[in-house]
Amino acid sequence: MYEAIDIVTNELYGIDDWLKNCENRKEGLCRVCGEKIYIRADKSENTKTHFSHYRESKCPTIEKNHRPFAHLNASELDLENGKIIKGKVAEHSFLIFEKCKGMAENLNAKEFRDLIDFATQKEVWNYKGLTFTYVPYILLTCREKFTKGERNYRKSDFYFVFDPNIKNVDELWNQSGKKQKLWKVDCKDNNVTEYSIDSALLPKWYEFTDEYIRNKFT
Repeated sequence: MYEAIDIVTNELYGIDDWLKNCENRKEGLCRVCGEKIYIRADKSENTKTHFSHYRESKCPTIEKNHRPFAHLNASELDLENGKIIKGKVAEHSFLIFEKCKGMAENLNAKEFRDLIDFATQKEVWNYKGLTFTYVPYILLTCREKFTKGERNYRKSDFYFVFDPNIKNVDELWNQSGKKQKLWKVDCKDNNVTEYSIDSALLPKWYEFTDEYIRNKFT
């Protein structure tokens, strides 16, 4: 892991900036689990300096701690709301696919269909209080791991996790204290990429063009 939150300033630093700005502090906080992590291999010539969790850590960014699908439950179901969500998913499936693809590079149509099938099996659409905003993020956690594959069309294997403090996924929208984040964990180095949960469906690369065309015709 190459980033940590400084306990003193509460700022997130990459390892290089940490060494420049955080004096002699050897410990920071993991942005995902909030546990203390420490600088490792800072004296090594063969291993890049990085942050590491302590041995007893339960952080899901450590692959052996990852418990796929453990959070994919809900306190209650709402079949009427489920009909609405399924209708929106059917109507906007391509945009959902593109949003997921923006986080899971080289996501293919077969993998996306598998995510939909697994979410349907788990009755995700019927979770009480579920809003359309959460759909792409939940879908990405419906796969144990995205692998490089035989053609190595990804740089490394990765998987996605929510706030490790949630037991049921509906805590995300029912309890305001839960982190509205999704993290992609790289299996090669345990580094994480953070995504804020938002309602935008347009892929980032198309936003400027979409705004340009709208302005052109209004």
